[in-house]
Amino acid sequence: MTNFLNKEIRLNLAPVNYLFMAFSTMIIIPNYPCYVPFFYFALSVFFIFNNAELNRDIQYSMVLPITKKEIVKSRCILVFCYELAGLIFTIPFAILRSKLIPMGNDAGIEANVAFYGLVMIPLTLFNLIFFTKYYKKAEKPGIPFLFASIAYWVCYLLLEAPIWFKSFFQGTYIEILDKSDMVSMSRQIPVLVAGLMIFNLGWILTYRISSKRFEKVDL
Repeated sequence: MTNFLNKEIRLNLAPVNYLFMAFSTMIIIPNYPCYVPFFYFALSVFFIFNNAELNRDIQYSMVLPITKKEIVKSRCILVFCYELAGLIFTIPFAILRSKLIPMGNDAGIEANVAFYGLVMIPLTLFNLIFFTKYYKKAEKPGIPFLFASIAYWVCYLLLEAPIWFKSFFQGTYIEILDKSDMVSMSRQIPVLVAGLMIFNLGWILTYRISSKRFEKVDL
């Protein structure tokens, strides 16, 4: 599996994927929706699969002494590690943002502890829809990306709406979610923990459904 994962990194990760990870530093832009830069992670997933298709990766992988489940598992691990690395990569910029822009974010939630828990929800939904839909036929990644992207943005709207209308939630926990002081962020830790659980459980579900579907594909 280690050798196969190394193959995934060498053949299917392109320079554009690292560029999109760098785009996540847009989180430091004043009055900018914090969820938007993280969509580049989702776009990177599309390019990983597109690169794999151009390299005829599935056909190559099928001649190796591995199972279809292992093919799906290595791709899941690759994207999981990529997204997790990207999330960690943005943290220093989120901290810098809170120092440089103490007046808050008029475009939505602050880049705080709660946000990092919440942003894992649309990412998890995107991964689940994209992977399971792609491995149902293992053909072009465009249509799976379209459906998964719609899900990401719908989830974004649902998560941001309470923050946009936080004046209606004064004195509630929702108001705390949009703050970046130390006391408030310490109270946001349960949201971060919940997001991490959703992210990890989502990957387990994504792998299981995708691998079962891929085993039925006639290559």
